[in-house]
Amino acid sequence: MSEQLRVATQKINIFNAPQQGAVIASGFATIIQKVSEGIVRVDRVTSGPLPDADAQLVVDALTTFVQVHQALLNVVIGKHGILTMIPFFEPIRMALVSLEAVIDRLAFDLIALIPTQKSSAIIQFQKLDVTLKDAEDTYSFPLVSKTYAQTEFLRS
Repeated sequence: MSEQLRVATQKINIFNAPQQGAVIASGFATIIQKVSEGIVRVDRVTSGPLPDADAQLVVDALTTFVQVHQALLNVVIGKHGILTMIPFFEPIRMALVSLEAVIDRLAFDLIALIPTQKSSAIIQFQKLDVTLKDAEDTYSFPLVSKTYAQTEFLRS
């Protein structure tokens, strides 16, 4: 799902941005929903902390999760210039803020479940947090210069 959104975002250009803005906003909403569902599943684990072997598998899955979402966020950051010209700019920014909130909750809950791999999990969540903050910071500035917009148009 996140990889599909990354590919769709990469294809955005000056001509299809108005239609694709809604795709990005709804794509992030779906990701947020799926992460929230994952939090519910993590919260249902009542058997206590996972054994180290299982905790390592969780960290492996987390590492992949982080890599996929960093790739998506980096493409969204790269498309900032084009996306600021459409009315879906603010919903994208708000989706990034919401995504940060659910990722923070997931981190808290997941780390409690895998204490033997706590430091590895923290490193992964920190990596994702840096990229997420960069995306949020980028989308805090909605206006682009005319020169930048023209450059993006010529690249399309």
